[in-house]
Amino acid sequence: GSMVAPHALSVQYDVDLSIELIAGWNWISINVLPEDPSVGSVLADLGADALFINSQADGAATNYAEWGIWDGALAAFEPGNMYLLSMDAPATLVVTGTPVDVAQTPIELIAGWNWLGYLPQNPGAVGVALESLDEDALFINSQADGAATNYAEWGIWDGALSTLESGKGYLLSMGAAATFTYP
Repeated sequence: GSMVAPHALSVQYDVDLSIELIAGWNWISINVLPEDPSVGSVLADLGADALFINSQADGAATNYAEWGIWDGALAAFEPGNMYLLSMDAPATLVVTGTPVDVAQTPIELIAGWNWLGYLPQNPGAVGVALESLDEDALFINSQADGAATNYAEWGIWDGALSTLESGKGYLLSMGAAATFTYP
């Protein structure tokens, strides 16, 4: 019989996700699973420069830097979600963790606007990344890279936004609810 360990191929190594932050609002997401996904832990190295973070459906949290705590309904980061992070100054956020298993991380989308995180480790063309949504996906907007419209009848996405990237978050307009998995 074979003595190959059943999990030999699924060994995961930690990677560092680096996100360049500007002063003001940042649309961010994570595609790694940190050992401690709590807001206070993930954002700890930003110190007092990080002010406030908001999510679409899990609430918000405020940094009480003088006490070293983040407080609010938003407790932890979840891959697949986009967050709005308010910064007092530019900084680089480094999040260390194991890469998300994209195939095993479906994202529940609602009809209307979704605060969408990006899960793959490598950049992806909009049309390829969102292909499985077909005509249900209508429009996607980014913070600084423009937007794109789905012309489903021609099978193309067109607009300034051509590539989705790690660490960034997106506003995705859906014509119907869907369960979405990145390719």
